[in-house]
Amino acid sequence: MKRNKKEERFNEVTQLLRGIVNKARNDQLAFDSVFSSDLDLLFTTSNWGFREITLVIAVARLLNRDYKASEAFYNCNPRPLFEQPIRHILSENNIPHRKSGPLNVAKATVGINDEWAGQRRPANVAAAVVRLVKWIENAQHEELENFTVCLLARLLNESKKAEALNVNIEPQTDPNFLYMICNRLIKEVPDAGNTPQRIFGLLLHSYHEILNTGIKVTGYKDRASTTSTTSKKPGDVNEETREGLILKVYEVTVKPFDQQRIIESSEALKAYDEMHNTYTNEVIVICRKCDIPSELSITALNGVLGKYIYQDIIYYFVDIFEWMHLHLVTMPNESKLFFYKEINDYISDVNTSMKVKSLWKELNSDIHHEKV
Repeated sequence: MKRNKKEERFNEVTQLLRGIVNKARNDQLAFDSVFSSDLDLLFTTSNWGFREITLVIAVARLLNRDYKASEAFYNCNPRPLFEQPIRHILSENNIPHRKSGPLNVAKATVGINDEWAGQRRPANVAAAVVRLVKWIENAQHEELENFTVCLLARLLNESKKAEALNVNIEPQTDPNFLYMICNRLIKEVPDAGNTPQRIFGLLLHSYHEILNTGIKVTGYKDRASTTSTTSKKPGDVNEETREGLILKVYEVTVKPFDQQRIIESSEALKAYDEMHNTYTNEVIVICRKCDIPSELSITALNGVLGKYIYQDIIYYFVDIFEWMHLHLVTMPNESKLFFYKEINDYISDVNTSMKVKSLWKELNSDIHHEKV
């Protein structure tokens, strides 16, 4: 039976990249001063999409000498190229990466050029990508292969850094300690909203999992940048029956939940209800006190900050820190143990932010020193 074109393409790219990775591991590289400083800049931002789009462009150019990302980025079919063979190789080598990093930074563009860079932040990193693209399009095949080896070497180094930050934890059930680490993680390394969303979701999940309530918690494993419309879920985090019926909808944020956010949330909720023939008219917004809309009807309570009615949907605003502490105090010890292990597993994942890993290691080192 003949292999289809997708399989042939996958095998061609993985074989190419495995050879490049082997050279990178064996230090068979020569950093050229022409591109080294720009290559360094790709690793100064927490937006991994810049280095990932550069890798996609380099690989596409190695496969096709006529490809010019500066004029027509999408001519290389970047989504299947990155999400299939390239991501496969990155995962195979424990290299930190995002699901669709290159596509996110390339969104709504034709070519990776000065016009594209002018709409991206950090501006200096975007400009570095453009300079690298120009270099790639003028490089000879051997020069380009060496560049790709150098880029992979840097990516492999990120893998080593991530691994070095992993920690061995001891079981913890003290709610005050668990609250302290969650509080610091949310305040110091929110990671564009991923940290509070994951912590909130894991606390809910740990409670239901250990008590075997039959309620599923969904949405919290998605990146915070994933919209409810994209994920086809009504909120950031949701409680559902085993059959998939939505019981509670939560929005989790450490940014102002303003009128625009409320409109976007209501549109996602109505789209979900229309698709599933359901009716949902309540959303719980887990946030900080400073994130509530100015029009909110304030309550005299500490935990429940107030409510806001938009069309036929009621938004209840709940203080994330008050909710978290109360939940940790009231949940069973087995749930706390499960939560602590789950949050460690999440932070140990190669794709979790280095800043989150660094603080987690510091917090767990502090425990060890106190016991010694």
